[in-house]
Amino acid sequence: ICVTNTPLCPLAAYTMCNVARIQPGDRIFDPFAGSCAILLAASMIEPTVLSVGVEIAHNGQVNRDHIVQDFTSRNLTPPVAIIRGDSMSNDVRNEAKAAVGNHPFDVIVTDPPYGIREKTGFCLDPPLVNLVNCIARDREAEGGENYRLLKKGGRLVAFVPNLEGDDIAMDMPSEDALERAGLQFSQMLEQPLNDSLSRWLVEYICVK
Repeated sequence: ICVTNTPLCPLAAYTMCNVARIQPGDRIFDPFAGSCAILLAASMIEPTVLSVGVEIAHNGQVNRDHIVQDFTSRNLTPPVAIIRGDSMSNDVRNEAKAAVGNHPFDVIVTDPPYGIREKTGFCLDPPLVNLVNCIARDREAEGGENYRLLKKGGRLVAFVPNLEGDDIAMDMPSEDALERAGLQFSQMLEQPLNDSLSRWLVEYICVK
């Protein structure tokens, strides 16, 4: 029902959720939610999840009412919140955590934007790098365990695009950034999209 310019195919969304090992009652966060295809797949796999999506686009580009209909028409529980805003904003992340009782998320699973949108003047670093930095800042902030964005033992699963000939390391968080965020690299899997573009499914585990 919700139509966007660059929808994530259902098979890719299911694959991401399976890699994230979604469990009953998990709190799931997609900081670049788009049409919420990933959260829809998560709800199909495990109907008891509590999910939150953040999308910066306005309703003319991503209709939030249509997103809810995608869930209710399948007798699935919709996300507890679909927030319009920039997930790199502290206030937006706090709003997302408040939607699940001010607890850290069990899983962050996302397909960040590709191309020009990730190279804007206010977002010089790739989306995954920015997201890991946000996880680190929330982890280091005063306020105790519940101020964290991702709980210890939780998983971060994301796609990272890569053009042939480009160094994918430039779009990945550094070892120092992972250390600050308490994340440990787990695995990465390649999906070719065409002759020159692939995307890698990357998984990290929050170990501290």
